[in-house]
Amino acid sequence: MKKIISVLFIAFFFSCSTTKSKDDSKLLYKVLVSSDFGGASFQFFEIITEQKEFAILLGDDEIKKFVKPNDINSSNFILVNLGEKNTGGYKIEIVNVEELLDKIVVTIKEKKPEESQIVTQEITNPYCVLKINSKKPIEIK
Repeated sequence: MKKIISVLFIAFFFSCSTTKSKDDSKLLYKVLVSSDFGGASFQFFEIITEQKEFAILLGDDEIKKFVKPNDINSSNFILVNLGEKNTGGYKIEIVNVEELLDKIVVTIKEKKPEESQIVTQEITNPYCVLKINSKKPIEIK
């Protein structure tokens, strides 16, 4: 009887293992960095596809934790800046990233704070950096 209970306990223990995280290289995209501070003072996005542009990302202490020097050979990157905002509460929402036969379509939306939302009363510069695991051309909507 003790053996049966032991076997059942072991089987139960191993069946309750934690979920393995997905390999990031198999995902279509990943948000590498997103912050309320550190972005540019004006609103823009930039698609980074070449080594020369990518070198700037590698020079950023926060971003270089998530990328390798040869990532530019298999991936493109998108830098999104919302520009200077008078309060906190502004966010960059990645609505959709879709891979088509000839391109990647990325839909991005600026989320503004709700009127009833309590936000910090300081100037913010929200930005984010996305890694797209494809070298197909990128269209931003």
